[in-house]
Amino acid sequence: MAKFARRRWAGNLDGGGLSRRDRGSGTYEVYLPDSLAGRRIVLTSETAADVVDAEVAITRLDTEAVALVETEALSRLLLRAEAIASSRIEGLVVGARRLLRAEAARQLEGESSDVTAAEVLANIDAMALATSAVGRGEPITEDVLLEIHRRLLTGTRLAQHGGCFRDAQNWIGGSSFNPCSAAFVPPPPELVPELMKDLIAFCNSDDLPAVAQAAIAHAQFETIHPFIDGNGRTGRALIHLILRRRGVAERVVAPVSLILATWSDSYIDGLTRFR
Repeated sequence: MAKFARRRWAGNLDGGGLSRRDRGSGTYEVYLPDSLAGRRIVLTSETAADVVDAEVAITRLDTEAVALVETEALSRLLLRAEAIASSRIEGLVVGARRLLRAEAARQLEGESSDVTAAEVLANIDAMALATSAVGRGEPITEDVLLEIHRRLLTGTRLAQHGGCFRDAQNWIGGSSFNPCSAAFVPPPPELVPELMKDLIAFCNSDDLPAVAQAAIAHAQFETIHPFIDGNGRTGRALIHLILRRRGVAERVVAPVSLILATWSDSYIDGLTRFR
């Protein structure tokens, strides 16, 4: 059973410039999630109907795209829009003209001085990999996920952490200096490798409809929060890996993040309710 475990945070009373709250010691609750591989998951009739509707819609989008003259152009447009929307969810907002300038600078000079735009461009590269790394019926591997994450952080201040599971405790909300007031504290770093192996085994199963599998896998990924940074964007790329592997979206990128960005409060609420 999933549970919370109480841990103690050792503060730094000599921390210069920090408030007493930020540098002090305290306790926090870290979340230890259930494993997923081999677990029997039953959908309610209402949820099952919604999942079927969603899967039919994605399959229709994928099938009808073939009939268009500029299928490749549409695929590129959808991929770019998906990566930009996924970045927007993380607060990385860049206009089209600014993004084009950064892209031109990267092509001419090797990099762009626009930090935010560079991060969005890196996410486009990572999403492109996610849509080509796995074909129908092929396994999703740890190496693929790590490479997606490495590309995501390429050229950023955290590039040295790209493609590596975290070796420190992270948390969401509260203070930036300790997890004692955090809204959520993911599992400790020593549990991440085993939890990710379990998640990948779940991603390679065929027991659930593809859309349900992608949703559960994404929520579990965000719960594990396996990286120092870039968890949301990598976790949304995982959705597309699963849809590709299951043969639901083989040609185009379904606009998942575009919808999640529109319903951001419901999206965050759904992740919280999953836990």
